[in-house]
Amino acid sequence: MACLFCGSAALEPLYEGIRDRYGVAEGTHRFLRCRDCGSAILDPLPSPEYLVSLYPSDYTFKLEPASSALRRFLQTVEWRCFYAPGFLQRVALMRRLTGLHSGLVLEIGCGSGLFLRYLREAGYAVEGVETSKAEVRYARERFGLTVSEGALETLPLEPGHYDAVVMVNVLEHILDPAATVARIHSLLKPGGWVVLVLPMIDSGQARWLGARWGGVTEAPRHVAIPSAAGARRLLGSAGFEDVRWAPSSLAENAGHIVLSLLPAAATPSSYGKASGAGMLVRRAAGALLMLPSLLLAAVERLPGGLDARAGTMFFCGRRPGGSHVS
Repeated sequence: MACLFCGSAALEPLYEGIRDRYGVAEGTHRFLRCRDCGSAILDPLPSPEYLVSLYPSDYTFKLEPASSALRRFLQTVEWRCFYAPGFLQRVALMRRLTGLHSGLVLEIGCGSGLFLRYLREAGYAVEGVETSKAEVRYARERFGLTVSEGALETLPLEPGHYDAVVMVNVLEHILDPAATVARIHSLLKPGGWVVLVLPMIDSGQARWLGARWGGVTEAPRHVAIPSAAGARRLLGSAGFEDVRWAPSSLAENAGHIVLSLLPAAATPSSYGKASGAGMLVRRAAGALLMLPSLLLAAVERLPGGLDARAGTMFFCGRRPGGSHVS
């Protein structure tokens, strides 16, 4: 077995006895740490067929007709206070890192299309790829988005066609991230950008929370969690240059801390399992944890600049050639 990010076979035990925080997968799981780049790899890796079966129906947040007034109220509050500002911040950070303010953007693993919708409203032409039939239908019918159903490795996408390819919290679910990043490279125009949003195993919150950190307890859906060095090596090995990185927003990182401390507040647990009162209590408890988590999220990115580490980070790389916007 080798590291999925740098290829090293120098692996050592990291965490044992990890349980799926949503209770979908049975048994316990373990992660190994790469001694060369510091990334974490699930051992053993699940089969592709088993991995597909591990996603609950409420895995992602959606804006959809709710079955009760309480559910509608919670959706509205969370959308306006957390999700909508978060998508705007993602667009702004992507623009700052890449200098790309227009063009054709492909999002791989676009889910229900919420981020694609914001990219379209920001002036980009957009397309998506998603494996979930229900999510594809939602993105097409609710937002009128162009989304292809299927896996990246099998879809007949046009090479050299896109100005940017985006993956938000998706690559850590992929069994062969090197092959995925190589395919992305082929899909980009010369000068085009890959934009990855990734959990970081060498972040402050990952160190503080250890085996309780949400990036770890998302096993076995998370099959590999990179370090910053692992993410940079992966992009460099695929032929990307001008690699840039920065922490995701404070609110997004605080949200990951909250869900590590209180997994029951997560969307699959509260919206999918809880009753009306239970749903409200879980989400309210999560909201109360946001303030201290915001402080921790601010502390973890010290000393700042290129040395900053956060629970989730943006990593961008440019395909050589073409015009280059700094």
